[in-house]
Amino acid sequence: MSRVNIPADYPKGCADDLIKKVVEECQSKISRVNYASNVVLGTTYYTQVAEQGNAELNRRLNEKLIANLEKSSKRQRELTWSIIIIGGLNLILVILKTVNII
Repeated sequence: MSRVNIPADYPKGCADDLIKKVVEECQSKISRVNYASNVVLGTTYYTQVAEQGNAELNRRLNEKLIANLEKSSKRQRELTWSIIIIGGLNLILVILKTVNII
């Protein structure tokens, strides 16, 4: 049976692609071991490694989503203030036009 090569800095120090590769290898190993009839080593270790990798990928994805939401929220506030300012200027122009100052 082949071993899964797990880096020493797994999962936090690994790139997303490397984590995905290790998770896939562990899942493949689990499938092979579960279908074997005479297995001494269980799949608990590989299950934990795969879960750690998936948890790290989810954490990274959540961080990216939060950062994008914060950027989007900031941009939305900027646009809201721009709309308020433009609306206010239009209102002033309408009042000045009504009074025949312009």
